[in-house]
Formats: sequence, C-alpha cells, structure tokens
Amino acid sequence: MGKEFAMIDTVSYSQMRIMETAQSFRRLNSIYEDSAGEDDVVGAQLSEVAQLLEEAAGVGLRAVTADQGTARAIRRAAASVGVRVESVMFFQRRNGSTELSVIAHASRRGCVRAAELAAALTEYIGKEYVPSRGGRGVITERTSEFIFEEAPVFFTLFGQASLSKDDDIVSGDSYTYLSNYGGKTYVALADGMGTGNVARRTSGDAIELFEQFAQTGFGEKTAFRLINSAFSSRNDDNPVTLDCAGLDLVNGECFIVKLGAASSFIRQKKSVTIVRPSSLPAGVLAEAKPDTERVFLTDGSYVVLVSDGVLDALPFYDKEMQFAKILESVKEENPKVMAERLMEEVLFYPRDKYRDDMTVLVLGVWKNR
Repeated sequence: MGKEFAMIDTVSYSQMRIMETAQSFRRLNSIYEDSAGEDDVVGAQLSEVAQLLEEAAGVGLRAVTADQGTARAIRRAAASVGVRVESVMFFQRRNGSTELSVIAHASRRGCVRAAELAAALTEYIGKEYVPSRGGRGVITERTSEFIFEEAPVFFTLFGQASLSKDDDIVSGDSYTYLSNYGGKTYVALADGMGTGNVARRTSGDAIELFEQFAQTGFGEKTAFRLINSAFSSRNDDNPVTLDCAGLDLVNGECFIVKLGAASSFIRQKKSVTIVRPSSLPAGVLAEAKPDTERVFLTDGSYVVLVSDGVLDALPFYDKEMQFAKILESVKEENPKVMAERLMEEVLFYPRDKYRDDMTVLVLGVWKNR
C-alpha cells in the first residue's frame, strides 16, 4: 500500500512541476509580447510550449464522470473479453473529442490486448474507441490505467505526381505526408528557389524541420514562423516557399498555411476554392508572417497543393482559375490517380521546355463509415 501511495504522490508532484514550468513559459510569453508585440515568433513559441506542457499534465481536459448506464455498459464490455474494470472516467478535449480512462486488470490468467477491449467498448457503447497512441497495449493481472481515444471522424488518403525541369534527375521540390499525429494529418510542400541539388537541399531542410515541429505538437503557423527565422539567419540567398494543409480528423477543421507558395485549391462537392498567397518565401525577411486560411472540410473533399512550376506551365492569363477548372472537371477519386491526371492535363499544353520543377499533391478526405 505504501508503494502505491508513493507512486501517486510522485505523479502529482510531477504534474505540479510541469504546470509551474508551463506558467513560467506563459509569463515569458507575456514579457515578449509587451516588448515585441503579438507577432513575435519567440513569444508564440513560448506560448505553444506552455500549451504542450499543460496538455501533458492533463490540463485542458475536462473530466466527466460516466453515468451509471454507461459505466455498466463499459463493465459488461470488459467482462466479455476477460477484463475487470475498477473505475471509469471520461475526459473531453478542446476540439470536442473524448478520451476514456479505464482502471482495469485481466480477470483470468493470461493477457488481453487493449485493442480487444477497444472493440468491445465500441460494440457496447455505440461510439468507436481505439487505444491511445503510446499507451499500454496489453492488459495483465496487474491493475493499471488504460486510455482509449475517440476514433477519428475522418480519414485521409494521399497522392502525388512530380516532374523535374528538363527531365533532370534531381527536383528542387520536397514534400511530406504525416498521417494522424495527435489527431491531425499534415501534407506539406517546399519549393527551393531554382533547380538542382542546391534547391533540393534547401527544400529538404525545410520539410525536415516542419516534420519535427509537427510531430512535437507545434501548430502549423508557429512551425512556419520558426522555419522562416532559421532560414533568415543563414544569409545564404537560398529562400524556399512553404505550403501546408493541416486537418483535424475529429471536426474536419483544416488550416492552409503559406510562406510565398503558389495558390492552393480545395474541391468540395464539385466547387473549387482558390487559396491565394501574399507572403514572402521563408528566409527573405526575418519578420515575414505566413498566410493562413481556415476552412471546414466535408466528406469527399480534396486539398491540392502545387509548386509554382505547375501553374507557370499553363499558357493562360489567370492560371489559378484555369487550374481550378481542370480540377473541377477531373472525375478520378483516388488521390494518386487524381494527382497524375492533373499533371497530365497541365502537360497537355505543348512546350519545348518547362521553366521549373513541378509537383502536385492531393489530400483526399472522407468520413469513417
């Protein structure tokens, strides 16, 4: 018993220390805002670090006690797979999704996979849950806490098509697709100025930085501002454009963030929205701010990111509008096939040589059935 109390006291002390650190970061953020204004990138970084620490300590989650009927259903579900539940608690996140905390142990010899309990919970409660990423995956005879997350409402598929300038082996465009990191999916595109190895190295560095920030939990806008600061300090005259779409898989909220990138396109129910840029590429000005567009996506939506070489290849005055018409007319639904078809449509217009590398990224969004 003494050991159990010691463990609980240690956890509480750790949470307290995390909260104290988070409050320190928020105080620092307020100091930076007073001296540099709300647009200061360091202040924004401090604020996001504080939020990440608070989430790690459980702050920002609203505890909701399960009603008797739900608690009984959870216990019956657990018993059906050989698990005995000691206590149940729900936690609601900022985006409206819920987490389920279950204190439980295996009621018979052997182990039970947490995925089995998740499937049983889904059947008995009527809402789909999955084991939390990074949580315990096996239920043993030792009583422990198991966390289950509400399954995402949306899922995504990704496709791309690319072509190097003059059929060069090396493209100056780099991209990434990060599926379901903390309930969000990201697709990002970086276009290094020029072509060849230098442009490829520059865009690759930008994408690698973005992946690290996204996986750590930083928001898209803050990540872009930090990348811009890093490239501005290089003084090597190798700026890079950045384009990103970040989708919340629970509520369908999507942020399009840009630093000097080409226009992006969102297709929903056969209508196409153009997201045009106005900011400078990363590395040109240290104080440059990214453009941000917020939109809620529905079942069957597509987000298309392109490098500027794609639009430059179209022989029209309003190249964005022409590409939007092409996207609207495409009947393919698979993102990979759609990306290839869009590239084919662009290449339909004859040219002796293309001015830049070309990349088309397509993110398809659907509801889980």
